[in-house]
Amino acid sequence: MIGGGAVAERKILNLLNAGAIITVVSPAITATIQSWLVSTKINWKKKYYEDDDSKDAFLIIAATDDRTVNQQVLEASGPHQLINVVDNPEGSNFFVPSTLHRGKLSISVSTLGASPGLSKKIVTELASKYEEYYEEYLDFLFETRKYIQKTITNPDVRRELLSQLLDEPFPSLSKEQQYERREQLMNKLMMQRRDLE
Repeated sequence: MIGGGAVAERKILNLLNAGAIITVVSPAITATIQSWLVSTKINWKKKYYEDDDSKDAFLIIAATDDRTVNQQVLEASGPHQLINVVDNPEGSNFFVPSTLHRGKLSISVSTLGASPGLSKKIVTELASKYEEYYEEYLDFLFETRKYIQKTITNPDVRRELLSQLLDEPFPSLSKEQQYERREQLMNKLMMQRRDLE
């Protein structure tokens, strides 16, 4: 990561969530990046960028507020490296999408660098549709799917059951945290479908 400002901070967070080992090259960093330094996954080179700083990197993000430095980073990158230049989408060979995370659910939106602001706007709209409760709801679907696959042998019955769990009232019961009622309905469906096997 070349740069230590707010843009770099957002991109570092996504990289940390993906399990990346990160080197930040910047004479200054945000307080949030500073707080992440306790993690062994972030190394900070407190300096201005030089070409040697990125020669061994697999993935490079040039996120400084200086177009000249960003261009220098781009020119120093090799054909074997992935590079994203925040102010030069045409020079980049990959783009970082805006992503909504809800536990096991990830929804990514990319405009291929044309308008990162639009990507963020769409993700914000999706966040209001797929609220926080989707994390728990998806955990329920995951565990229930494993149980159905283990106990229901007829593939058509399995498919129908799994499909029904996506319909109301299951999402609403998850949102309202009525987990006992949800379990009762799921068990009732299972009993009905077992009769068809």
